[in-house]
Amino acid sequence: MMNGKTGLESSSVNGTRPRPALPVTRGYFSRLSVPARLLILVGALLAIVCLLFAEENWRGRRAWAICQRELEANGVELDWQKFVPPPVADDQNFAETPFLAPLFDFNPKPRGPGQTIWRDMAGHDRAANFGAALLPMDNQEHTPSVRLDGEMTDLEGSWLLLQNQAGRFVGSTPSFATRADAAAAVLTALNEYKPVLDELRLANGRPHCRFNIDYNAEDPISILLPHYLVLQRVCRVLEVRASAELALQKTEAAFEDVQLMCYLARATRAEPFLINVMSQGSMLKRTEQIIWEGLAGRNWTQEQLEVLERELKRNQPLKQLERNLKAERAAFGETAFRYIRAHKNVLRNWIASMDEASALMYLLAGPSGWFFQEQVSYHRLYDQRVLAGFDATAGRVHPRVIEENRKALEDELEHSSFWHHTGFSKIMLGQVTKTIQRGAIGQNRADQTMIACALERYRLAKGVYPETLEALTPQCLDHLPLDVCNGQPPKYRLLQNGRFTLYGVGWNETDDGGVAIPKQDGTDYDSARGDWVWPQYPQR
Repeated sequence: MMNGKTGLESSSVNGTRPRPALPVTRGYFSRLSVPARLLILVGALLAIVCLLFAEENWRGRRAWAICQRELEANGVELDWQKFVPPPVADDQNFAETPFLAPLFDFNPKPRGPGQTIWRDMAGHDRAANFGAALLPMDNQEHTPSVRLDGEMTDLEGSWLLLQNQAGRFVGSTPSFATRADAAAAVLTALNEYKPVLDELRLANGRPHCRFNIDYNAEDPISILLPHYLVLQRVCRVLEVRASAELALQKTEAAFEDVQLMCYLARATRAEPFLINVMSQGSMLKRTEQIIWEGLAGRNWTQEQLEVLERELKRNQPLKQLERNLKAERAAFGETAFRYIRAHKNVLRNWIASMDEASALMYLLAGPSGWFFQEQVSYHRLYDQRVLAGFDATAGRVHPRVIEENRKALEDELEHSSFWHHTGFSKIMLGQVTKTIQRGAIGQNRADQTMIACALERYRLAKGVYPETLEALTPQCLDHLPLDVCNGQPPKYRLLQNGRFTLYGVGWNETDDGGVAIPKQDGTDYDSARGDWVWPQYPQR
């Protein structure tokens, strides 16, 4: 029965305080002002970002620490300085000749306003422009490719280039009555290069060659390497001169030029750069062109051929490639990453100047741990996709394995750089696999040139070429080089005209009967199809 009192009165009678009713739609956060709410939201977001950065930094550093331990356990050298050649005395150093030394004679830093990088700018320009007429650069700073395709050096074209450089514009290609006439004109035009070539010939007896490269640079990508183009051009001048000398039966002079070309091709072999391997390969190919011309004309003597065989044996393109791949891995896989982590402005410059670097945009605002993740991906891909199928010790490559890994690498690099951390790998590894094919071609060509010299020695002694290559050992060869692509003896057979066919099965690992397939643009032979053939000699 109701006692007629209100609920409030009843509560007071019972000794309890009434609870004020709160609106169900207004909590603590909703009663705050808008600026206060935004401040809390921003603070919460910053806390989440900080936690994310801390977690990603921890994950990245931990992943790299694990990767680093695994690499060191597998014998991977990450200290680029271990690949740097030791200093040598100037009087023992080919690179310190008066012609070459200005290329690396730098003004000390910090440089004053308007001060050039090089101390002797005139000396630098003299070396940098040497032989530019015979080996010019196009708009993309590329030089013409080197060919060894069964054709003699174009002496008429070379003479025309030299005339144009001297300001004596000829216009159309000249017409000499004989190749000997063209050779005589070329030798006359090349007289201006003789003082430098004589200087280098006197210096090639020095036992060492170490250019004053800035190996202590924090950023290995910024290191200047002007000497490679200079050496290429010197080698090109020697190639043209030696070809002209052979055409005039000046065999001893041509032989001396070939020896200097051999020296130049191996002069920089201690340098830990991948571009060094490509530069050496081009110079060696020019050298092999002149050796081929001498073999085609039957110019070389037994003694000269023996010397050329020894020179060729000293060039081991696959072993050189293996060492420089390891050095490149240390430079870009550790030194460059360490530098970029500390200098994000360099990364900004990359992104602004290279289209392929746009994939690295996400790193500019991301945690440093992502750089470590990029580094881990780089080394993983290097092991799985770059080095697989390549055995320099055995002198072998496995083209099918290499091609499978090349395609797999391309597929992996197509994925999102953000999710897979492959931005740096896209820049640094995109072209590396192609260098292995170039190394295999260079090794095959060097082996074939050595075999061709041995075949000529056999012919000089016996009057005919042998029925089989096995007949060359041990008198002309201590051992027969094996095909770099399949590990079998090279293919060889005598022809009815008294010449021979010598070839390797090539990148497709298929015997195509000694057929080399030209590229569609006609610039060279297609290295991926057909056989790798030693060029036929012209009919005498």
